[in-house]
Amino acid sequence: MKKTRLCGIDIVRIIAISSVILLHAISSVRSFEAPLDMTEVFYLYLRNLAMAAVPLFLLITGYLQKNKTFTLAYYRGIIPVGMSYLVISILSLVTDKINGMVEFNIVTAIIKILDFSANGYAWYFEMYIGLFLIVPFLNMVYRGINTKSGKIALIAILSFLTLFPDTVVGFSPYYDGHGGTIALNIIPDFFKSLYPITYYFIGSFISEYKPKMNFVIRIALAVAAPLLPTLTILWFSNSRASYAWYLFNGFQTIPVCLTAVAVFLAFYNTDIRFGWIKKGISVVAECAFEMYLVSYIVDNYVYLIRGVEGGKALNSFLTVLAVSFVAALIIHNVLKPINKLIIWVYDKAIGGSKNEL
Repeated sequence: MKKTRLCGIDIVRIIAISSVILLHAISSVRSFEAPLDMTEVFYLYLRNLAMAAVPLFLLITGYLQKNKTFTLAYYRGIIPVGMSYLVISILSLVTDKINGMVEFNIVTAIIKILDFSANGYAWYFEMYIGLFLIVPFLNMVYRGINTKSGKIALIAILSFLTLFPDTVVGFSPYYDGHGGTIALNIIPDFFKSLYPITYYFIGSFISEYKPKMNFVIRIALAVAAPLLPTLTILWFSNSRASYAWYLFNGFQTIPVCLTAVAVFLAFYNTDIRFGWIKKGISVVAECAFEMYLVSYIVDNYVYLIRGVEGGKALNSFLTVLAVSFVAALIIHNVLKPINKLIIWVYDKAIGGSKNEL
């Protein structure tokens, strides 16, 4: 049976992939120097908004996957993304070789694909594989908590362990430029790399309770959320006479989480009545993963080979977005029948599409 696509989630997915490409554009083209002028503040705001990119993908995963159970059929879901990763990794190696960025032979190419270094953005797929493997067990944990307050407590504790450490450490006197030696590593940070699980459970929580707010309020919160980190970074940068790159410079920070949740809530339950618009949104959203990996190839050409000036960040963003979509659409549709065949063989091998473990 064909899956029904959720228009709101597709919109969030498009925002997420657009944010990834925008974040790379700003990081590649813009440089921030204190004191920040109004143009730099504008790009700083866009950067803080775009930092929601990966968290949005993780929230989507939690929202959509919270009911998945431990079956052999569940694990066939890695086949389409795995095939896309394999094909785009090969393309990345070939284009990098043509551009003189890498040398490889068959053996080293295989190793690069297996260790996720064939494509510079493949770290996300490496992370996603791990998350994908444990999703049924995360769902067991989530379902095992019988109260809303218990689930809030779980998210709060995970946020403390994974999001607070890097949030607090950014305020360390160590970064004040005056020889400070105090680094605020005062919160246990051993588990901070588990931040994808925090976002996963937040997405699951939203999926279960579906908070509702006035649309105008939701949009206002999504627009306002990046202002907090923007104004904080602006104040620290200008007062310390050096760009505060260390503040909220990671997906595992509270302001980034708040921004991602605000953007997600603004659009996740949106519906569009015009069928052709909804279809167009679904077509773009379906290719989001391929766009993510393909954008590595396009980014290399635009920023490293051709080169662009600082004022061209938005133009370059639109160029990369458009080219990545066209390439991703082709790859996605070429692989579709191949993926269906592999999944058919897999289902035959496990004895049915609902084989339970």
